[in-house]
Amino acid sequence: MESLVDGYLRHIMDKVREDRSGAVADYIPELAVVDPERCGLSVCVHDGYTYSHGDSATTFTIQSVSKPLTYAMALRKHGPDVVDGKIGVEPSGEAFNEISVDDRRRPKNPMINAGAIFAASMLLPAFREVSEADIDDAFGEILDFYSGCAGRRLSMDDDVYASESASGSRNRAIAYMLDSFGALETDPDAAIDLYYRQCSIRVTTDDLAGIGATIANGGMNPRTGRIVFSSEIAQRLLSVMTTCGMYDGAGDWVTSVGLPAKSGVGGGILAVLPGQLGIGVYSPRLDEHGNSVRGVKTCQHLSKDLGLHMFNVTRESRVTIRSVYDLADTPVAGEWSERERSYLRTCRDMIRVYELQGDLTFAGAESVHRRLVADMDEFTAVIVEISRLGVIDAVARTMVLSIKRLLADSGRRAALVDPDGVVRASVERQREEWTTPTPHAPVDLKGFDPTLPHVHTTMEDAVIDAETFMLKHYYDQ
Repeated sequence: MESLVDGYLRHIMDKVREDRSGAVADYIPELAVVDPERCGLSVCVHDGYTYSHGDSATTFTIQSVSKPLTYAMALRKHGPDVVDGKIGVEPSGEAFNEISVDDRRRPKNPMINAGAIFAASMLLPAFREVSEADIDDAFGEILDFYSGCAGRRLSMDDDVYASESASGSRNRAIAYMLDSFGALETDPDAAIDLYYRQCSIRVTTDDLAGIGATIANGGMNPRTGRIVFSSEIAQRLLSVMTTCGMYDGAGDWVTSVGLPAKSGVGGGILAVLPGQLGIGVYSPRLDEHGNSVRGVKTCQHLSKDLGLHMFNVTRESRVTIRSVYDLADTPVAGEWSERERSYLRTCRDMIRVYELQGDLTFAGAESVHRRLVADMDEFTAVIVEISRLGVIDAVARTMVLSIKRLLADSGRRAALVDPDGVVRASVERQREEWTTPTPHAPVDLKGFDPTLPHVHTTMEDAVIDAETFMLKHYYDQ
């Protein structure tokens, strides 16, 4: 049975696949021959669980999505003060491959090619006579670091590396420009070779989502539990990805998507919702900024339809589930016969209560939804208590209400305790929005139309609801 979250993501992918605008990158011969119809989406949440759709297992080269990772390595090796003296952090407002430096002849930021080449150079020995073995050692460190962020062993695409090396005159010009300023402390040819290698590493959208979740978690990979880099470096990455990650389209991106992100001309986009999740998208056709057309649209839908914009004014709680318990130690609530009360006392442990707290948005609701699905074999009736919820957005509300249908389909019962009418008010607002024409329609939720049976104002009423259901099972036997 498809989960509600998978239903949302599949619907979004179905919509963006209709867009065939843009063109694949053709200035790197190997990228010009990829299948332009490929389209993949992965979302990795804070505990490492990953939702994968479309061509999520298809490998492609990471290209410029590598830039924040190599920048992180430079920060880890040299410290922020040294790196800031060499690479700026200001948005350039220019294309990714502009030959661009600031008044101090530093690359303007680490997300454009000049800054990324410089960051790669800082991983090489600080002398001019760099050997092939030195480059191999530096690339080995890069591959280890990227693999640690992704949570699996990655590898390089030799054909793309050769193609980039043969066609990369502009990037060589950037490296030699930096060298002419006396900025590079190593061999410029070695720096550009290392840069081409890092761009040629193969990834999937699952890998990008895992890398994004590692950044979201402050440097800890949620799949492996390993700390790959510090929370201070994660904060720096999120900052430069927000302001510079989408090149001269960064302003539109922050407004319409509102997630720190990095794109690559291979068609990949990595996006991060700090503290909550990572997103990986792949589709090779690019827009005028060098960003994936479908990838950008996918992220726009995720932000708008699932409420993922990082500037949403909510107080998201990291611990959405406050407590979980059954009713084994509580008395029977209803006015039942002695025979019925005797039966209900034998099955109190099959009625489970989940108390929620905080403001509930997509990430928290996803965690609750997945926990309930995982626990289904342990209860016959469930009560979700939300008296401690402040704000609940439309998607989170729909996910909470969908639990009752999910359980009903498996012969179980779900009741909701909503003493302040938070869900009821949210449903009424949503219904009003659905009946008011707007230029931008939300995700089609017809299959998830929220209804309000089994919503109670007190815990006692919800317990009686659950007891009634348990007795129905008893008499049906």
